[in-house]
Amino acid sequence: MFVTGIRLTHHKDGRCRWNPMNKLGRNDPCPCGSGKKYKQCCLSREQAARPRAGALERDEPFIAELRPDLDEAVDRVLRRLEQGAGTRIESEITALFEENPDYHLTNYAMGVYRAMVIKDPAGAIRFFERAVKILPPFPEAHFNLGNAARQAFDIPKAVAAYRAVERYAQDDGIAEMARKELEVLEKILLNTTAFPTLDAYVANAQLFDRAFQFLTDRQFEQAVELFKRVLSENPTHVQSYGNLALAYAGLGRRSDAMACFDRALELDSRYQPALLNRRVMAQMREGEPFIPEAVQEVQFYAERLRNQPGRGGSDAARI
Repeated sequence: MFVTGIRLTHHKDGRCRWNPMNKLGRNDPCPCGSGKKYKQCCLSREQAARPRAGALERDEPFIAELRPDLDEAVDRVLRRLEQGAGTRIESEITALFEENPDYHLTNYAMGVYRAMVIKDPAGAIRFFERAVKILPPFPEAHFNLGNAARQAFDIPKAVAAYRAVERYAQDDGIAEMARKELEVLEKILLNTTAFPTLDAYVANAQLFDRAFQFLTDRQFEQAVELFKRVLSENPTHVQSYGNLALAYAGLGRRSDAMACFDRALELDSRYQPALLNRRVMAQMREGEPFIPEAVQEVQFYAERLRNQPGRGGSDAARI
């Protein structure tokens, strides 16, 4: 589910300012109105509800332009979308974006349109990311970014986005929606993986991404080291065995590469990237590096899930 509604808040000077030094202090009056100090009232409860330390990026001051006229125009288009206008709003929403490509709400609207009407959550991500880069305390955009990333199977990005909703939301409604999404993600991942916590899964996924970047950059020694670290924490991760095989091939270690392909296929005999790449690597000689022209990212398992009923030169393949 994606949200379309937006909270329109206008400042007299046409600017939105955010300064992390203005956050509520421990000795300040509690905002709940109890008359007690914050530390003696709601602080402990709110700290317990917050993400673990390190889960979110640091706050940075920013100034963003606010344009009431443009806000109202975007709001009108999004209301029409809610009423079922569908592709009939495409020209209007595209014109607003093309005329104002660096405004948070036009990027938000394009993201909503791509996610809800075009059914392209992966394509919506860059618009939501741009919206929250321009205006970080934009909980609706963070929430939609989380949903788009989850549907695109980018779990670390989804988790970070939902936690940003909790961080910036000024009302409990959307914050509670984000908490529920995080709870569902955590339940699924803890039931289907060996990781003890959601943060452990995210850290391992980020390590995988770093390893793949080394592979793409042809830094094969570093790629081998990181893929082995991924597998030490997640020993049945099929994609890591397939990519570790490519890194070994780049180093000329044919026997190690073939062993990794075999292990990937032992875990999943239908893992197409390993089947294809193994046939190619079988032609290489021990000690002679095999370096593909490109390492292509293939979302194999994501595509398999999407295709399930009811679910929505030489190149080498990742995932």
